[in-house]
Amino acid sequence: MSNPFKLKALLIDLNGTLHLGSEPTKGAVQAIERLRNARIPFIFCSNSTKESSAQLMGKLQKMGFKAEKDELITSLGACKQLIEEKGYKRPFLMMSDSAKEEFSTSPSNSTSSEVPHDSVILGLHPPSLSYDNLNLAFRILKSEPISCSSSSSSSSPSSGSGDGKKAALIAPHKAMYQQSPSTSDLPAGLSLGIGPFVTALEESTGEKAYIVGKPTKRFFELAIERLQYKCQIELRKEDVGVIGDDVINDLGQGAIDLGLKRILVRTGKYRSGSEKTDNPPDRVYENFAEFIDDLL
Repeated sequence: MSNPFKLKALLIDLNGTLHLGSEPTKGAVQAIERLRNARIPFIFCSNSTKESSAQLMGKLQKMGFKAEKDELITSLGACKQLIEEKGYKRPFLMMSDSAKEEFSTSPSNSTSSEVPHDSVILGLHPPSLSYDNLNLAFRILKSEPISCSSSSSSSSPSSGSGDGKKAALIAPHKAMYQQSPSTSDLPAGLSLGIGPFVTALEESTGEKAYIVGKPTKRFFELAIERLQYKCQIELRKEDVGVIGDDVINDLGQGAIDLGLKRILVRTGKYRSGSEKTDNPPDRVYENFAEFIDDLL
């Protein structure tokens, strides 16, 4: 294939594009090194909510990818930035212990039970998405009592922001499904994402969630800002390419609004015909390495 456009920088999806579970996609490790040698800057952009940024970095390095801290931006990191900007003091974190580490250093995060929950943040962690936890999140968002030790009167709930404002629902993304590696119970294939659980809380509480990860415009803007700061270069949006395996969540509305070049790969959650949408990607490749071959 001939290169249809010149790109000066890339935003690269991780799971499904660079790796599947703990295995790199074909030629991906070498392709990243070729990008470095060609001096084309990039940022890894992950919607993963299973682990903290630090653990995700360790996972990439274990697979053979050379990755630096300032080369990674995650939707969990965007959630952390949002709660700091909004001044939320005690989010109810529905996620793994590893993912919770992302918020442990936030100066606004209080663990005191005297501080009411003022926000709910979801991650993809099946035990955390139990009925009991979802019901607790529902009560927090509806300003209902959540502590048996407190008064049962609805006039003194142990949830809400404490200043009369309702608690906020925050989600890293709203993907309906993801590609999962094989397990002892199931072969590799599509599995539920956090999107259905976010929708359930939105529908039951009447509260619209803040979505902060891909494909929001702000997430891509944060990634481009990181690129420009890291490399001390000015980038036009049309000079930036975003590549992923999900045409909706990796290459969706925010990328379209910004005018980024959108590249879809046929790995991960890609299924035949995925590119046939109202906003088809600019190009489609078998895998990430093939795209880099064409780009370079």
